[in-house]
Amino acid sequence: MKVLPLLALSALLLGGCATYPESVRVSEETSLVSYEAAIKGGISQGTARWSGVIAKVDNNAKDTRLEIVYFPAKSNGRPQVTDNTAGRFVAYVPSFLDPLVYQQGKQITVLGPLAQPEAGMVDKYQYVFPVINQATVYLWPKQQEQTRVEIETWPMWRNPYYPYWGPVRVRTTHPSGATQTQGQPNVQSSSEVQQ
Repeated sequence: MKVLPLLALSALLLGGCATYPESVRVSEETSLVSYEAAIKGGISQGTARWSGVIAKVDNNAKDTRLEIVYFPAKSNGRPQVTDNTAGRFVAYVPSFLDPLVYQQGKQITVLGPLAQPEAGMVDKYQYVFPVINQATVYLWPKQQEQTRVEIETWPMWRNPYYPYWGPVRVRTTHPSGATQTQGQPNVQSSSEVQQ
């Protein structure tokens, strides 16, 4: 009888584990080459799965060339975008990718075999790109920013005639660009009160 709830709980916990999306998932036995190993060690063979942000999309006659700014992946594969990056890489996808869908700035995860690095330019700077050929890609959906509400009680302000601890302060953090749901607080300055 006690085994059934334990099995249900373990299935729920295992199902909730973060995994990569199906299109860029590999078996546990697959050895993946890290971005750092490809850059510093000059490795150009093996399978790689890297995440980043699209910098440029070029459609050729037989494939699409994606130039991607590398960012390390979180446990679910989504790039962890910060102000620092280790560099860029190129992925060749053997199909047409619409530049309006695969836009500059969108997050992406790429899986495929490594190929010889290729020389190119980033603006006027000469750059050597690690290359993933025959790439399978996963374009991450845009994350919705959440409104966050914090409720704090201030235990040092206790009113002896009120059965609960002091006033409550509510702070709401809105996503950037969102409109507030409440109006501005009604606050009067001391000069307005005296008049």
